[in-house]
Formats: sequence, C-alpha cells, structure tokens
Amino acid sequence: MSETSWIPMTVIEVHQETEFLLSIQAQPRLEGTQFEFRAGQYVKVQRPAGRESYFAIASEPEERNYIEFLVKDVHENSSNDLCQVRPDDEVRVSLPMGKGYPRERLLGNDVLLIGMGTGLSPLRSVLKSILRDEQSFGKVTLVYGVRRPEDIPFVDDFNLWSKKIRLETCVSQRGKAYWRGFEGRVTQFLPKISFSPDKTVACVCGNKEMQEEVKKILIGRGLNQERILFNF
Repeated sequence: MSETSWIPMTVIEVHQETEFLLSIQAQPRLEGTQFEFRAGQYVKVQRPAGRESYFAIASEPEERNYIEFLVKDVHENSSNDLCQVRPDDEVRVSLPMGKGYPRERLLGNDVLLIGMGTGLSPLRSVLKSILRDEQSFGKVTLVYGVRRPEDIPFVDDFNLWSKKIRLETCVSQRGKAYWRGFEGRVTQFLPKISFSPDKTVACVCGNKEMQEEVKKILIGRGLNQERILFNF
C-alpha cells in the first residue's frame, strides 16, 4: 500500500448543523493552491497527531476557496477527533479518492439523488455543481432520509433547494419539531416517486444495506443498472 500524500489545510469555519453533525470548511495552507476533485469523491482527513477518517466532500468542485465536510460526532469514533477543531487549526487532507459521480454521466439527463444521514455530503456536492449550470441537466430530485426533522443539516441549502428542485425529505421518527412531510424510510418512499427510466440517472449514497435496497427498488421500477451510480 502506498503512503498517503497529505495536503496541509487550515480550518476556516466550523458550524454546528444539528445535535450530532458539524460542517467544517478548510482551505490549503499554501496560498494559491487549488484542491481539484470530482463531485462525490472522498478524502482522508487527519488532525496533527490524531486519527485519520474518511469523509466525502460536501462542497462542489467549482468552489475554489475551500472544501467542506459534514462530520458526525460519535464518541470514541475517529471522526470525533475532527469534531474538536476550531478556526485556524491545522488539518491534513489526502488527495481525492473514489469514482464520484462523473458529470458526463449526468449531462442532459434527469438526476435522482438518494441518500441518508451523512450520505448527503457527496449528493450536496453534485447538486450544488448542477445548480451552477442548471440548463445542462433535466429535472433534479433529491430524496433524503433522516431519523428526526431536527437532524436535517444545511437548513439554508434545503430552503433554497425546495425552490429549485423536487425535494423529498423522509423522517423515520417525529422527534421534537413539527413535521408535515413523509414519515418513514427512504426505501419506503421510493416506490411512490415518479421518474422516466429512459432518461434518469440516479446517484445513491448510504450504508451498504440501504444502497442495495435502493438499487433493487430502482431496477424493479425499470431503471437500468448502468444508470445507478455509487460514489465509491
């Protein structure tokens, strides 16, 4: 196995998105350095002398000033190390990995984005990229699942997206906040959604079990397996 090539970065912003989720923005320490990647790719991130963790990039490739991550604060998990960072702290970021969601596979097609939890990160990356060039794509739909309404991160983004795309958020528990949307899991909602199998490409991100279930549902609804993309 080859040794990891690290890029030193500086944390420029940390935001508490939900009770257990933080968004972190970082930029290369060397002035003028640009971090190039494909929407949907992931990296390894490490604090100095800390443990390394894998995170999908949540910002779009066209954003040149920083990259962004969505981090779940889990006690005793390696991701907890990153939850302790503050602006001006140093982190190390690897080169991007994984297939991502190739833009050329999406161009001219309707795009169906399906994810849950922190699986929103790579989908947010591709969605923010699409919205910079909306005329090059067909209809865009995001189906996103969380446990409770208060677990939805990037609330400002969701408010904007609700005006620009079809946005379907699924919650499996009512939680503390009022909810008038779909109650249940993403996989329970998918059979209800309409799409054209001949002109739709799906980008999916979640745990392995969820991804397999989504794939089975979409194929059962007529979507060719080659039109179902996973980011790694």
